[in-house]
Amino acid sequence: MNRIAIVTGSDRGMGKETALALANNHFTVIMACIDIPNANITCAEIKKRSGNENVFVKKIDLSSIASIKQFVQSFLQDFDHVNILINNAGIVTMKHEITEDGFGNIVAVNTIGPYLLTKLLIPHFPAGEDNRIINMSSWIYKFGKFSIDKMNKYHYVKAYAVSKYAQLLITLELADELKEKGITINAANPGTVRTTIMYTNNRFYDFIIDMLMAPLYISIEEGARTGIYLATSDEVKNKTGNLYHKCRPVVIPKRDNNKILRTKLLRYYETIYKSIAEIHPRCPG
Repeated sequence: MNRIAIVTGSDRGMGKETALALANNHFTVIMACIDIPNANITCAEIKKRSGNENVFVKKIDLSSIASIKQFVQSFLQDFDHVNILINNAGIVTMKHEITEDGFGNIVAVNTIGPYLLTKLLIPHFPAGEDNRIINMSSWIYKFGKFSIDKMNKYHYVKAYAVSKYAQLLITLELADELKEKGITINAANPGTVRTTIMYTNNRFYDFIIDMLMAPLYISIEEGARTGIYLATSDEVKNKTGNLYHKCRPVVIPKRDNNKILRTKLLRYYETIYKSIAEIHPRCPG
């Protein structure tokens, strides 16, 4: 069976490196991106560098439920299954906005959108195959303690930390359910990567932050390595429900692995999902 991978935010940065690595590993790669002109340029580059013509671009805006549904519908018109889903796309911005669906923009893109995309695609992971989901977390999750009723009210760095902590918690919470369906799910902490996400706010003091952070930065290639490892290595074929950094599992402190909060978060996300499942023709019942 042709192995198919979806990588969100793969027109640049770590997503681009990940898509290239998967193309080099003979996957059919779907680049799920919001910036289609740039994604088309990147797609052409990946095809040329990998020699793999089975690389395609499809539009998705993870801040929009309608766009997520449209992406899934478009994907299913062209493909009948998916083996790898890498929820890579993420944003951090000083501007706190509420999306058309009523969510904070950072939380929507970094965790609610990826969850809805994951849920809509779960029925299309084939039985008996090596199926994997990789969610991008971050070391900053440690600063992301949150209350669910305030999730969409956090701003800037706090909102980013909340979104990454939520993404980690939902990864842990889904592991048992997805294992029964033959799907592994793990989170990747790429480290402090010098990517474009660090330069999207046009602040006059960006250069000062850059100087202070310079000794901590790692390259995009190094940052992408853990996600690529989780997507392709036989060493983690049956491993699930873990956080990885530098291609190794990380022990999550008990204080950060709050089962009560995990359950509440899943219930909150499921409420959102059920509100769209009724009108999505290919949602599970």
